Amino acid sequence: MKNLRRFFRLPYPRAAQPPLTVDKDTAYQVLEISEQGLLIAPKPSVPLEIGETISGNILFHDHHSEEIEGEVYRIEPRGVILKLSRGVSPKYMMQEQIYVKNTFPVFFRYTVRENFKATQ
Repeated sequence: MKNLRRFFRLPYPRAAQPPLTVDKDTAYQVLEISEQGLLIAPKPSVPLEIGETISGNILFHDHHSEEIEGEVYRIEPRGVILKLSRGVSPKYMMQEQIYVKNTFPVFFRYTVRENFKATQ
């Protein structure tokens, strides 16, 4: 089965999942990130619906913040997938990959290997 992903997806280990703050009272944990999409942990107290527009800020480990906007594309047991109309910059995506690789080398090696297996 060929993987048709256009953008590299960076999964985060639990200890490094940045928050996506939508409003003062609502923050979601980012489980996986790409330039044009996010996988966020669901919040039973704040259910999302397919097609719903989401905008907010992701606060990364180095206190850098990126503003995102998109819509709920799919809801799965593992999380909510957002298709972004305004996403994380390619430059910052590279910095995040370096951070995860250097801080969590075993996690990074395993997840990158699994991502590449899926494309073959």
